[in-house]
Amino acid sequence: MRSLFTLAAAGLTAVGLTAPATAQCPNPVSGPDVIVGSLNGISNYGAVGGMAAYSLGTTSCNVGDAELLWLANNNQHPVIGQNIYRYEDGRFEQIGMSWLKHGFTALQQNLCCSCQSSGTGTRLGAGCSDPYGSGLNGSQGGLGPRFQVNAYTGAFQYPYAAQGQSGDTIYKRIQVANDDVDPSLHPNAVFYGEGQYISPDDAAAGNGNNNVSYRLLSRPGTQTSGAWRLSTSGTTTRELPAIYGWRDQDPSVVIKTIDVPNEGQFVAGSNVVDNGDGTWTYNYAIFNNTSDFSGQSFSIPVGANAVVLDQGMSFPLYHSGEPYTNLEWTGSFSNGMVTWETQNTFADDPNANALRWGTMYSFWFTAGAPPEQKNGVLGLFKPGNPGPQVFDVLGPMDVGPNQAIVTNYCPANPNSTLSPSSIGASNVDPAGRTMTLEVTGLPANQFGFFVTSLDTAVVPNPGGFSSGILCLGGDIGRFDASILNSGPNGEFSLPVDLDMVPSSNSIVSVMAGETRYFQAWHRDLSGLGTQTSNFSDGLRVIFP
Repeated sequence: MRSLFTLAAAGLTAVGLTAPATAQCPNPVSGPDVIVGSLNGISNYGAVGGMAAYSLGTTSCNVGDAELLWLANNNQHPVIGQNIYRYEDGRFEQIGMSWLKHGFTALQQNLCCSCQSSGTGTRLGAGCSDPYGSGLNGSQGGLGPRFQVNAYTGAFQYPYAAQGQSGDTIYKRIQVANDDVDPSLHPNAVFYGEGQYISPDDAAAGNGNNNVSYRLLSRPGTQTSGAWRLSTSGTTTRELPAIYGWRDQDPSVVIKTIDVPNEGQFVAGSNVVDNGDGTWTYNYAIFNNTSDFSGQSFSIPVGANAVVLDQGMSFPLYHSGEPYTNLEWTGSFSNGMVTWETQNTFADDPNANALRWGTMYSFWFTAGAPPEQKNGVLGLFKPGNPGPQVFDVLGPMDVGPNQAIVTNYCPANPNSTLSPSSIGASNVDPAGRTMTLEVTGLPANQFGFFVTSLDTAVVPNPGGFSSGILCLGGDIGRFDASILNSGPNGEFSLPVDLDMVPSSNSIVSVMAGETRYFQAWHRDLSGLGTQTSNFSDGLRVIFP
């Protein structure tokens, strides 16, 4: 363990307070500003009862223009939190968190900027950096609980609970269920580590929202004492929480910051996965960066006529004696809103499982409507808060009581016009039992027809001679009583009776709540002038 004697080795002396140094960082902010300049390594400790233990090394940097207090044996030093996250199948989740390492000595190094040394280990000089290795950040006796820290003000109790206490391998360290890392259960998962500094000096200067950084972790596929190993990979992304790693993996992710008036900050992300069967999965994550008010509920408007399936959430577990409960939030769908909320309010239980600082909760559901911009609503937990916080997210579009949802899927190959054809539907009237299918972008004066099915597929060059892609599967019906011609404009259409829809060997009716798929087939000429055929893209219609 590093001690105060390392000051001599670093060429420092214990001197009295000096005037603030001039920082040598580009455009330094006013006052002290501690960030995670590097996640410098990871320790793997093994597992107890299916729970694995890790710790992350962190190198702090003071990128402000004033020195940062780093006093041992009182409450005027930084505390350091560590988290682990997983990205998989479009979803981003926090799978583990640690207790907090209490700082005790600041070296004066040059990772981020040119260091203006304070000349003492009790202050981190402007532009200076200080490394805490993963072993030091995992030293159990120096780890304190999160519940005694207000991340917005940087205030915490000292002495802290369980100070100097050690325990089994996983005690106080980042705890992750071994199954959450297992390569056989999560073969395509991507992992991230995150470090965060909370300091009263930094918070008083108004610089507390950039104190968290993240780094990619690799999974070698080996174990240490029964736990799956993780290693650091790539470089550290500074001054952003790990939720931004979600967007690194999926550029469609929308990220918004939520600055609570005169208090802390949340960061929210959302994305949408098209399941290809007429449903979309909506994924959300909310990271509480520095808000002591904490989060109590999260709601998304989806419309009174929406169909919502598979509503769920995940969150990291408190452990090692933290007083907070680990009860899952209650999920509901009513009055056109999908909502999750704590099982108890602050008045009922101040230790309820609220979304507290340094943690991220993930939410999801599946709906039968494509996305549009919505207003997400975050309800706050502690008394005295300014009320619900509204922010932009992706959510399902509102659907009328008799409104079909019509979307395209399965892109088409170009035909002899050198462009693909496109299918559409108009005048969809489930009550009147009618609709019109139409296709454009066809070669001129070629005949064709529409096909339909309850299933999808992707079959290139069906039959071995077509130049297109068949986007239907299962029992395919052909509107072969209506052979159509594309004419000089390269298009045709067909009125459809929803009670006279073909299957492979009969005529069926479209049922309420049914998702049906359509496509257009047409004759064409290949580039060599030989006869071939092609398909339009696919059309998905969800009938109310």
